[in-house]
Amino acid sequence: MKQNGILKVEGDVRGLIDALSCEEDLHVRWDAAEALGHMGDVRAVGPLIAVLQDIRWAASSALREIGPPAVPPLVAALEGVDEGLREVAAWTLGQMGDERAVKPLIAALGDGVEDVRRAAAGALGRIGDPRAVEALITALGDADACVREAAAGALGQIGDPQALEALIAALAGETQEVCRGAAEALAEIGVPAVMPLIDILEGKIKGRRADMRRPAAWALGQIEDKRAMSPLLATLEDPDRDLRRASAEALGHVGDTGAVEPLIAALEGDADDHVREAAAGALGRIGDTRAAMPLIAALGDPSEGLRRASAEALGRMMEPRGVVSLICSIEDASGSVREAAIRALGQIGDPEAVEPLVSLLRQEDSGAAASPSMGEWGLCKRAAEALGEIGIPAVEPLIAVLEDADKIGRWAAAEALGQIGDVRAVEPLVVALGDSDHDVRKAAAEALGQIGDSRAVGALITALKDVDKGVRWVAAAALGQIGDAHAVEPLTAALDDSSWLVRRAAAKALAEMRRSS
Repeated sequence: MKQNGILKVEGDVRGLIDALSCEEDLHVRWDAAEALGHMGDVRAVGPLIAVLQDIRWAASSALREIGPPAVPPLVAALEGVDEGLREVAAWTLGQMGDERAVKPLIAALGDGVEDVRRAAAGALGRIGDPRAVEALITALGDADACVREAAAGALGQIGDPQALEALIAALAGETQEVCRGAAEALAEIGVPAVMPLIDILEGKIKGRRADMRRPAAWALGQIEDKRAMSPLLATLEDPDRDLRRASAEALGHVGDTGAVEPLIAALEGDADDHVREAAAGALGRIGDTRAAMPLIAALGDPSEGLRRASAEALGRMMEPRGVVSLICSIEDASGSVREAAIRALGQIGDPEAVEPLVSLLRQEDSGAAASPSMGEWGLCKRAAEALGEIGIPAVEPLIAVLEDADKIGRWAAAEALGQIGDVRAVEPLVVALGDSDHDVRKAAAEALGQIGDSRAVGALITALKDVDKGVRWVAAAALGQIGDAHAVEPLTAALDDSSWLVRRAAAKALAEMRRSS
């Protein structure tokens, strides 16, 4: 059988349809479905529906690309005898968003199989047609909790206020999942839900669940309506620590600076560490400079969670006064705190952090990097991402790491240089394509694609013959990004590569180059 990339180039629809049934290689079937979707030929609809249960994502995506001609056959599958196909047909119709599917999907809410009912509810939510509201309200009483949760989510996506009363009732549902789904739906409906949610928070509406105020507080935070601030502030003193935490988080989303002082008080004085973490996160979201020094002080707190949340908050605020303390925090005993501090330094973008972050790329078997919560690769990756955010001041130090650090440092430096995109890195990255470590070569190829400089084309063409398939894959993708015509012939040859990843990347690269020419 010809490779799928060649079949696509030749427009061989029949050959690609035959490839859908290739039992030897799932990737061949996946690629064939993707190619048929791009080609948009209606002859592929039936065969793609036939393989929906086997390669759901690829076949569904292809049917979505083919578009309206696929809807009637999918509706027929939804109404057929195969329950597995009914479920995936419902899901696919939701992905397509065609209003012709609304009535059949409403009918499917009464299917005898709960997975079909759940998929139908989800699909109706994605389509967003208000004709489904009444049936979805009925589905809130379904015998299956997963169907009830899906129905609540769908009602939220549609956003029709007539569902408010039913969703408020569902907020007191007997399962946490249904309660969460109802809260998410109320948040999606938005402003019309504010006063009923405030009534719940203030105890004016009660239900079977004693803790229904917590999801109400969460939903109010998601809606971000200023009317919720006073009721939320009042609950910061509630005996229920989980409610205090939910309210602190919600105040951060509401974003009113009137909450800053009460949140600082919670940060410094609440008896529960989780509430203090939530207060730190909320202060970071609000971004008021009054919170800077209390958050910096919290970087030294005994609570690991609070140290992490405070580092994250300082990063979100891009608070330059936190740089020195955050640099100290990259040596914290906790991996999660180190990671948060590194990310925060990247967000703040102060060149003062370049040297300490670069030093992390040069560490070999350090105790910090070997923490179970954050391995050495992960530590270097976070530091590289932060250096990438800092940008130009980090280029020369990263080039030096690329040329003389250990393999993990070289890999991370290549990733950061690609993120920055400075052309000074092109020649060092071309040299790194010959590195002894395949991960470094792969990162260098990816970075050269991101930079997009044609000086790299010759070296990337050579990399199409690399012994490592991952390097060949990334090199093909990089050539597609650069779009130089000299790469057409080598990429065409790569359509016969032994790896499906390389073949797929080469086909995509050639398609990109044709579109841009």
